[in-house]
Amino acid sequence: MMLRALAAAVALIAASPSVAANATIPVIVGPILTYADLAELTLASPVIVRANVMKTERLSGENAPGLAADRARLLVHARVAAAILAPDAVPAELDYLLETPLDAKGKPPKLKDAAVLLFLRPGERPGQFALTSARAQLADAPDTVATVRSVLAEARTDLPRVTGITSAFRVPGSVPGEAESQFFVSTADARPISLVVLSRQGQERTLQLALGDVIDEAAAGVKPRTLLWYRLACFLPQTLPAKVGADDRAGLDDDYAFALAKIGRCERTK
Repeated sequence: MMLRALAAAVALIAASPSVAANATIPVIVGPILTYADLAELTLASPVIVRANVMKTERLSGENAPGLAADRARLLVHARVAAAILAPDAVPAELDYLLETPLDAKGKPPKLKDAAVLLFLRPGERPGQFALTSARAQLADAPDTVATVRSVLAEARTDLPRVTGITSAFRVPGSVPGEAESQFFVSTADARPISLVVLSRQGQERTLQLALGDVIDEAAAGVKPRTLLWYRLACFLPQTLPAKVGADDRAGLDDDYAFALAKIGRCERTK
């Protein structure tokens, strides 16, 4: 069984254009991933499963081309415990390649019986799978699984994908210190998103959000650790484009910086 799996894995390396071109084999994740990392990994993976490692085999020589001296390439055989995302049937057992750093004794980590969360893409042939990135094998932790499930649930609502800022304007209020700035966010499918910063005399500045043509004045901004937050925090430009808002650029820049601060930083571990 292991020899047949090894042959299939080696054949996949040779036959797969993506593997051959990129020469990239996944690496075990060290640090805990942020919400943005997990969202990115989840959205990029057509298949996500919880699994238990049954056995591993260390590859060498012609079966591990281009391998650095301080790393090992493993063929991992795992039993699927549950499918979180799978457009088609997932086999009860699957194999995948994993590249991992060696320990101080020059040994790869012991993975047998480990509970893992796998982010996968289909391989070249039916029943074959490959990890979608160098960090696509994670520990099967309840918090991580819950985050992945929440990202998938929000993705089904078809939230727009943010691509930038198209325009902005700022209108002074009737008394000094009052103003309203509105920033029009571009999206991949041209659906409107607007950010509105309101300044009122004697009140704290506020950020409102509209997913459409109508601004909800009761909106409470952007909730952290949501898919909408990820797409705004990670894909809005850090400064306004030069062509935006020439009439009151200083005020717009200040309000846009405030909006970004209220949304929060996009933190990634890579």
